[in-house]
Amino acid sequence: MQSYPYPTSRRLKRLGRAGGAVALLLALAGCQTYTAQTQQFTQATRSGSLAQAVVQIDRQAEAAAGKKDELLLRLEQGATLRTAALAEPDMVPPIPLPPVPPPEPAPEGAPPAEPVPPPEPTAVEVQAHYFTRSIEAFDLAEAKVNTFEEQSKVKLGSEIGGALTNQANQPYRGRAYDKVMMNTYKALGYLALGEKDKARVELNRSLQRQRDAVEVNAKRILAVQEEEEKARQGELEDEKGKSASYDTQKAVDDPRTGPALDAVLAESVAPMQAYGDYVNPFAVFLDGLFYTVLGEDGSDWERGRKSFERVAGMVPENPYVLADLEAATLAAEGKAPEGVTYVIFETGTAPSRDQVRIDIPTFLVTSKLAYVGAAFPKLKFNDYYLPALTVAAGEEIFSTSTVSSMDSVVANDFKNEWPAIISRTIITTATKAIIQAAVQKELEDRGGWAGRLLGEVAGTVIGGVTNIADTRTWTSLPKEFQYARVPTPESRELVLTAGETQKTVTLEPGAINIVYVKSASPTAPLLVSQLVLK
Repeated sequence: MQSYPYPTSRRLKRLGRAGGAVALLLALAGCQTYTAQTQQFTQATRSGSLAQAVVQIDRQAEAAAGKKDELLLRLEQGATLRTAALAEPDMVPPIPLPPVPPPEPAPEGAPPAEPVPPPEPTAVEVQAHYFTRSIEAFDLAEAKVNTFEEQSKVKLGSEIGGALTNQANQPYRGRAYDKVMMNTYKALGYLALGEKDKARVELNRSLQRQRDAVEVNAKRILAVQEEEEKARQGELEDEKGKSASYDTQKAVDDPRTGPALDAVLAESVAPMQAYGDYVNPFAVFLDGLFYTVLGEDGSDWERGRKSFERVAGMVPENPYVLADLEAATLAAEGKAPEGVTYVIFETGTAPSRDQVRIDIPTFLVTSKLAYVGAAFPKLKFNDYYLPALTVAAGEEIFSTSTVSSMDSVVANDFKNEWPAIISRTIITTATKAIIQAAVQKELEDRGGWAGRLLGEVAGTVIGGVTNIADTRTWTSLPKEFQYARVPTPESRELVLTAGETQKTVTLEPGAINIVYVKSASPTAPLLVSQLVLK
């Protein structure tokens, strides 16, 4: 039997210091993915438990203020509060009532007057409250986005960090589709509140963000290439100044690693349609509708026509887009459309991100392990949704048609981000492997058998902390945006049918109306709201 030296007092002190570091790692080992952290909120959203979803996301967003996930949670908060604005007042948390004014002093000798409570808020007031709160949450998200974008103009900073830091522990900076939808939702909120000039500003920002995303992606590609070269040269250092040479391309070319990575990408982009990089057809559709109906001059109407022309090119199978393109062409000639109701349908929920373990080769940097498991994200699509909404307008029946698949929008963004995800995950995991080997050797040299045991624990904990994929993504977005273009019936009544649910809507007076419908799942309530566009 092999014997081990009993640790001396000096050796025990050294082990104590090392043990302190391992204790810190053990504290970190409880890290959860974003998907796990927000599971209750996601379930409440998909089940239609709207009051519960509002309370949960309000609490999580406020707790995240100033922290790495604040931007994402503000986006979730903005979308959830917007959904609350579409609901009936009894489905959402009650809004704060104004303070009760003090009663008038009673005449001498008369009993004191009772304070008069304020009247209960109307449905319109509740709706306005939640639309306003939604915009405020998106404003906070946009402030974070703008800060990050200003920082990136100086340098698109490395997101690798130390060996114990993975991408999930970096601040969430927002993806291209996040920013586009953030401003698109703000535009819809302002339209609902009757603030059309502010809606115009948000649509301009949404369009600009789609244009900017191409340049941002080009910068990201260059940054990743620089990081890979530094890794090859051994110039990337952890927080303790340690470094090692590692070639990510050799790892990607490995016959075991490469096919596994390809399979994850193929599964994640399976539903992708050819919209074009960073283009969201729904944002373009809303731009076209706004400038066609509310345009003030020839340049506005021409912008509306061009937007519908772009949408027609992206979703040629949608039967309503050509009619809108024709209407936009007539609007550019001074013949504004009238007598039309747009039924916009948000259905389902956007993809979440799961994590998958893929073995990557470490023999390139250490002979102790041939492979080590690295955690990569993959998209997980939610197919539990209502596929369409039927609209009865008088004697005519219409069915909503997809104008934007968010599955496709998210998948396209994932595809563009994938090379950076691969590179940074592999480099971080390899750095972790080097530190693990170094810590284990140092503890063995100092502490004999006890040091070896401590080193093995440290290695296990480090692996648990770093091997967590970045599964952060905006899950309260819909799966699809659909719409129907309906001639407003003389009765001004529409009957909406989705699954087993049927609702009758009496349209408010207007030349152009919008009925906005949302369904998170077949078992969630069908939320219906409307506004007069013109």
